[in-house]
Amino acid sequence: MIDADSLESKLPAHSNDSNHVMTRNFAVESFRALIKAEPTVTPSPVYAKGILLDRAVRYDLQSAFPKAIMNLRLELIVYPARNITVPLYGADTLDELNARIIEWCSREACKSYNSASQKYHLNGINQFCGTIYTRTSMEYIYTYLGNGINHDLCLRFVGEMDFNLNKLKRAIAQGEGK
Repeated sequence: MIDADSLESKLPAHSNDSNHVMTRNFAVESFRALIKAEPTVTPSPVYAKGILLDRAVRYDLQSAFPKAIMNLRLELIVYPARNITVPLYGADTLDELNARIIEWCSREACKSYNSASQKYHLNGINQFCGTIYTRTSMEYIYTYLGNGINHDLCLRFVGEMDFNLNKLKRAIAQGEGK
């Protein structure tokens, strides 16, 4: 942690350099302003709960999406060539992580004009989630759960419904997909 008083005590009281234009007070105030402007970093729920610290989860993500990288904003860039990202901030359970993968990768898995991207995303979803969806079933999932349109239903789909497409269809028929 940066302490302005500690920095102030380490600054020289005066300068022997005749070209020196920064006074001690100016330096102290500059340090204080910089310290106040510095954003605070708090551990995200992802790291606090340890889901992404779990080696097996990271291995499964990397195996399912071999081109993926994670940036400092806690976004999983699943397919860098097409900039397909999955926001991971707040994904503190495996169900939440699975829901995010379904929500943010399902479009590319069924609607991409690039067949290689479709195959990559569909295979990645199936491998990571332990499912065997086809492009047609993924299109149905995308229609009702894609892009976070119904996050609560998506969480139920990956948790309670255990990725069962028939249970999802029943829930939607009963009006839960709105």
